[in-house]
Amino acid sequence: MQITEETFAEIKDKIEKEAPDRDVDTFLEQLDPTDHDVMKKDKRKDKQKKDSNGTTSTVPVARLPIGLQKLIVGRAAAFLCGNPIQLSCQPTDTAQKGFLAVIQKVWDDNKLSFKSMELAKMMMGETECAELWYTLPAEDNYWNGTAAEGAKFKLRVKMLSRSLGYRLYPVFDQFGNLIAFGCGYDLTKGDKKEEHFDVFMDNETHKGVKSDNGWSVTKEANPAGKIQIIYYSQPAPDWKDVQPLIDRLETQLSNLADTNDYFGSPIIFVEGEVTGFADKGESGKVLQSKGGAKAQYLIWDQSPESTKLEMDTLKKLIYTLTNTPDISIEEMKGLGTFSGTALKMLFLSAHLKAAEKEGIFGEGIQRRINFLKAAICKIQVSLSKLQALPITPKFEYFLPKNDQETIQLLSTAVGTGKPIMSQETAVRNNPLVENADVEIEKMKDDGTLGVEKMQEPITPEK
Repeated sequence: MQITEETFAEIKDKIEKEAPDRDVDTFLEQLDPTDHDVMKKDKRKDKQKKDSNGTTSTVPVARLPIGLQKLIVGRAAAFLCGNPIQLSCQPTDTAQKGFLAVIQKVWDDNKLSFKSMELAKMMMGETECAELWYTLPAEDNYWNGTAAEGAKFKLRVKMLSRSLGYRLYPVFDQFGNLIAFGCGYDLTKGDKKEEHFDVFMDNETHKGVKSDNGWSVTKEANPAGKIQIIYYSQPAPDWKDVQPLIDRLETQLSNLADTNDYFGSPIIFVEGEVTGFADKGESGKVLQSKGGAKAQYLIWDQSPESTKLEMDTLKKLIYTLTNTPDISIEEMKGLGTFSGTALKMLFLSAHLKAAEKEGIFGEGIQRRINFLKAAICKIQVSLSKLQALPITPKFEYFLPKNDQETIQLLSTAVGTGKPIMSQETAVRNNPLVENADVEIEKMKDDGTLGVEKMQEPITPEK
């Protein structure tokens, strides 16, 4: 794809047309409780009433949105990425270990454990997001002590999504490979808004700025030799199938609030003439009347049980159909203490959903790792021969842990009889140990690691 200033507008239009059609704005409205239908006066209208003089006035109705969409997405992302994604690799020599350490440094310096969680939320809620990798000059000592020592550049990442102000336009070939990526956004300079559009390709990036005279384009080389965009997407938001149920739940809850406003406080119906009322706070209140006037409380005879049943059913269906565990205090306080196996069964549906999401989100994480390997080999050419080192992401789905049970299992595994685990492995899996290497050295010094030396045999006195 050849791009010039003369053809940039045509290329931009073509990229926008070829990109998948996603109603991201609607998804963002559903994510934001203040934008729900129950909050819109054209969909949930205020009530009109007339007074005794025939004057019409507007009475606001109750509007109670519920952020269930945000809750569904947040819990799904937490189960998938709540435990940081690990780099799974089996280096066989010092060079491979050094290369893996460089990858890990880039991972940690860019706080990818936290950014992965945010990307997962955006993918599950907005249905698409991306991360943009770029290089910056490295400080003189940035790579000191690593296999990339002496490299002049370092890698940095930026997240892109509609909620962050970016319009995303991926372009795929017939085999599903990303061959180009367009990103539109607006920048404000002074009191004027500028339209920007960047086109990312394997070898170069074209950055366009629109002015009164058309598009001005700046071309930048891509040192990594790969598109520096990692794109994450899924067909629909996680709550798509339960959106009507959420709308109904919000409507019912708002209607119930309106009813409580009318009937929650006592209402006195009077027949005849009232001559005086009791004062506020007066003890032994009496309503004064004459001419045989009668007064009685209006009581709401209709029970709200049917409304409660419907709302409870809606809530249960929303959680069930989205594989979202209900971990509210009310639900969890009566469960008691569970074993590790029981906890896994309790959160089985959430873990099944996480496994399904790993197939989508994990593919993007693998592309991230592959890009980092290629980019690091460009930054430090001496590492090029190590680019083929297999590195894969390892997900550990979130699960409440019973540390006491884990320690008992580890103790049994290395105990008397026929041990099935080494002490070092047990230490590394001990949830109470923060730094396994330091702990192992301390145990060696204390003589508590490994087989203790046998005492000298005691010989009988002569």
